[in-house]
Amino acid sequence: MTDDNLTDAERKLFDSLPRPPVMATVQTTSLWIIEWLSSDELQTGRCLHDWLEDPSIPTSRPGWAAYVLCKSKAEVIAAIDRAISYAEQTGMKPVLHLEAHGDTDGLAGPDSNGGTELLRWDELTSPLQRLNVATNCNLVVVVAACIGFAAIQAFYRGPRAPAVALVGPDREVAPSNLLWATKEFYRRWMDRNANLGEITKGASREVAPVVFESEPFAILAYEAMMKPLIISMRPEEQRLRVERMRYQMRVANTLSGVELERRLALLPPLPPPAELQRAWDEMFMIDLHPENRERFGIDMGVIVDLISST
Repeated sequence: MTDDNLTDAERKLFDSLPRPPVMATVQTTSLWIIEWLSSDELQTGRCLHDWLEDPSIPTSRPGWAAYVLCKSKAEVIAAIDRAISYAEQTGMKPVLHLEAHGDTDGLAGPDSNGGTELLRWDELTSPLQRLNVATNCNLVVVVAACIGFAAIQAFYRGPRAPAVALVGPDREVAPSNLLWATKEFYRRWMDRNANLGEITKGASREVAPVVFESEPFAILAYEAMMKPLIISMRPEEQRLRVERMRYQMRVANTLSGVELERRLALLPPLPPPAELQRAWDEMFMIDLHPENRERFGIDMGVIVDLISST
């Protein structure tokens, strides 16, 4: 068995399946910095914004970044909502940059009463989905917080993808080092033909041994869908599936025992390819923007045939 619960044979099958692009191309027009830090801390988001605006710096890009200072969790959500509205009205496709404290539970920052409050990762899922829809599935999210990569927890719920990719550090990092890393990230982001993998490697060099990680959502979604399909082909899983269907059909009480068993015998081992295809296309907005098929498309019919034939 492997560490993801696939047998060696199942892992070989998984590795043989056709995949979406490792990192889809993205179109971005700007940077939307949301800072949620108390006033007595280094305002790393503002420092980043000022650095990008400074015309004396060769790598500056005046007018490219917007900066929003938030004093509560509600203001963070409101700032994302503003970005959604602006994207819908103007066609803006921002990189969303979140500056706050963070851990495995979520982002933390000041509340409106002089204390602190938590913005759980799952509370970010819906706002990110709506912003990604507004950008035609071009959203990249950078979480400039300790253990910012834990935000991957916000990525596991459909039906729409919450972003094209997530970027963040994999462990605690000093604010000043984090600032250096994000400066390097955006310096490289502005290069022609920028590659997210190479960009994050450059940022990681600024905070070593901390690693800036990038997770393309298409790969995450693909693994989350394909591995359960492969596991579902195990004889015991197939038996349990038939038992569940038998129970549901008996509860409905519309078929004779003979007809019920006849239909169960014809039950395909996997869900219909059209059903899986519809879920995938909706996730990456291919239903809204057919051109997204070139960036994210996979053929579920081919995949189901390969899995079913093993």
